Amino acid sequence: MNATSVSQKKRLVIATAFTFVFMAGYALSAGMLGTLMPRIIEYYGLTLSAASSINIAKEVGNTASMIFALLVVDRLDKNRLLAVMGLCFGGALLLFGTAPAFALLLAVQLVIGFSGGLLDNLCATYVSDLYGERRARFVSILHTLFALGNMAGPKFAAWCYSLGGWTLSFLTSGIALAAAAVLFFVLTRLVGPPDAAVKKAPGQVRQNIPYGKILKGKNLWYLSIASMFFSGLTYLTVWLPTYLDWRDPSVYTTDFCATVMTAYSLGMLISRTGLAALSEKISTATYVKWSSLLAALLFAVLLVVQQPLVWTIGIFLFGVISGANYTARFVLSCQEYPEYSSTASAFTGAFAALGNILYSAGIGALADAGYYTQALFMIVGALGLGFVIFTFLYRSPERRRQS
Repeated sequence: MNATSVSQKKRLVIATAFTFVFMAGYALSAGMLGTLMPRIIEYYGLTLSAASSINIAKEVGNTASMIFALLVVDRLDKNRLLAVMGLCFGGALLLFGTAPAFALLLAVQLVIGFSGGLLDNLCATYVSDLYGERRARFVSILHTLFALGNMAGPKFAAWCYSLGGWTLSFLTSGIALAAAAVLFFVLTRLVGPPDAAVKKAPGQVRQNIPYGKILKGKNLWYLSIASMFFSGLTYLTVWLPTYLDWRDPSVYTTDFCATVMTAYSLGMLISRTGLAALSEKISTATYVKWSSLLAALLFAVLLVVQQPLVWTIGIFLFGVISGANYTARFVLSCQEYPEYSSTASAFTGAFAALGNILYSAGIGALADAGYYTQALFMIVGALGLGFVIFTFLYRSPERRRQS
């Protein structure tokens, strides 16, 4: 097949479709981990503090991936790099499901954090580059698919656990994702990559990234600090089932925790679909500001009431309110520097990864001391601080154009 004979529209559809598949697969694995964490803790005989090192290892890898993205990704062919990272991530999931010792599992988590962090960054920034001014809508659609994958993850994990233990879901998803990466690479070689809407400077094969200009932008710093506070939302998607199991394993069973996380993902799906539909009518920064305040208040209520039915309904509403927070922050980082989308989003992503490390270490240590519920109020306070930043410090692109 001659690559020049394939239209731009068809090449764009192929690239977009596989990018969406990679994002859904990445989300599926994230949803699986949260549901299976109590079983992994049981399998390796871990304390809660030791178990937090699973998340810390992933976030260390994720931080390394953000540094790599910050320095390198905007200089490379994102289409080809996306296929490579999809293959690496799928292979790492396979290794995670076969790790015989906890130390090896942590080493694999570093790889999962690095390859998964880059895969997440590449999916979103590649779509942003492909669609340019329409990025808010298409990135929201991409992250809506993340919500779908994340919603399927808990139930898929519970089903695989009932068939063959906690490792089965990682083995099957790893094989599927690696196969998709190979197919994407082959198709791209046959038909060629699509042309991006965001062009590099004329005559340049690789971009010279103006780090000084980017680092001087106060808005990006405010967004990054807020992202560190908002990373508590990511912590909950992994550790909420473990917390509920810690409260009462006879009430909060694996199936119940899977249902709760599915409810959260359904709320996230609604949130991200709404942001995609209303992206041209509602300011993204306005959504981030008010959703952080409402999410903080709602989660505080859930921690105080502590009833199974309230958890199920409340966590669904929590997903509706806060589920598009990550998408919105990504869109805002790309709006700051659209020609350097990977660099800007990696900068905020590094702060978010740091926040996840701090949450995991701090909450894990307090949980081992018997103060798990009190420790989770840290997330309530951090969401409130995010609201303060977006109210008094961060200036949205709309506000800057008006001034």
